[in-house]
Amino acid sequence: MKELINPELKKSSIVLMTIITIFIFIVNVWITFSFNNIKSQYIDGRAAMVSVMSEKFPNIEADLVEAAFKVPTKEEIKLGKKILDNYGYKDNLNIMYIDGINEAFKNSKFIFIIIGSTFGCLLILLNYIQYRGIYSRVRNLTRASKEILEENYDVNLYEEKEGDFAKLSYGFKNMRQVLQSQMIDLKKEKEFLVNILSDISHQLKTPLSALIIYNDILSNKEISEENREKFLNNSKTQLSRMDWLIKSMLKLAKVDARAIEFNMKENRLVNTIYEVIDNVAVMAAENKVNIIFENNMYEEALISNKGEVNKKNKNKFMFNYDEKWLGEALINIVKNGIEHSDNGEIYIELEENPINTKIIIRDKGVGISEKDLPNIFKRFYKGGKSESVGIGLSLSKSIIEAQGGYIEVRSKVDIGTEFKIILMRSI
Repeated sequence: MKELINPELKKSSIVLMTIITIFIFIVNVWITFSFNNIKSQYIDGRAAMVSVMSEKFPNIEADLVEAAFKVPTKEEIKLGKKILDNYGYKDNLNIMYIDGINEAFKNSKFIFIIIGSTFGCLLILLNYIQYRGIYSRVRNLTRASKEILEENYDVNLYEEKEGDFAKLSYGFKNMRQVLQSQMIDLKKEKEFLVNILSDISHQLKTPLSALIIYNDILSNKEISEENREKFLNNSKTQLSRMDWLIKSMLKLAKVDARAIEFNMKENRLVNTIYEVIDNVAVMAAENKVNIIFENNMYEEALISNKGEVNKKNKNKFMFNYDEKWLGEALINIVKNGIEHSDNGEIYIELEENPINTKIIIRDKGVGISEKDLPNIFKRFYKGGKSESVGIGLSLSKSIIEAQGGYIEVRSKVDIGTEFKIILMRSI
């Protein structure tokens, strides 16, 4: 019986059994007392009859006593009833006319009313106490539900005893936490949507304005072919910038919204580094930046401003990560170094231990001021005199953190900047 785990049912059952036991005991005492009273009245009646008859017929005293207390036969009862009928004593005679029996009946009825009333009051009191506790808990649940509907998630229900109410309270607590979490996520999603739309609008405003101006100028028939070609090239540059900006913002939005399912599998980190270097080789050559990939287990790989690569010993540093997205993050960091390291060098190093793998990207560029350093990973933040959009580093940080890693940076003005990507191993 699963219901017996409820303390309320246990308690009420014990109290009810106690009341019933007491009631049975009292009724038994009452019945014994009543029948003893009836017995006394019966003996008194027989004694009076024997006394009267003995005075009149002293010779038959023994026969009278025997006749008064012996078990009568059916014939004797039938004959006696006929005689009594002649004097008005019939079966339907009201009990009040029988003095001895009438007194015993009144006493028995009075005691029964008291016992029944007491027992009924106890049952009513028990029922009231029992349901008062139940409805009090139901009201607490109703109140808590209203609080949750009003987005007040601090309400709690406490049940110290076992039973179905304790299970209900625990389930309600879990439901409250889930609803609170869902509401928080929903608000974050709304805020994220508002922010991303605001960011897109703000970032597209400048290139769109430039395109409108270029279009107005190109609409002028008197413009020279040289200027027309110049403005067409400018328009192409702005369109390319808008295309890159929109794609980057969509990538960032997907990562931040956790809408991307990363393909986490074992890859060669060295291969990914070489692919990153291949991807930025042209940009590095244009800015006359050498990218040097070195570490304590690999021969130096140098990309000169001609884009030549020395690829050796690539079968080390196996690690679980999404090759495509981690490569995207590293490309953004390396590009940031190239933009701020004209005629300089960028070093890429790998370090490995049983706990994590580190990718270190260090440049000898202009560096980042202490004022700007805490803000470089904020979306669309532009430090110093930078002309960049300010989305690449933010995207890199989101991708790395989404794959269970984190990124650190330190920098000094006119000395350079070092980014350290730490990827944690599964233990």
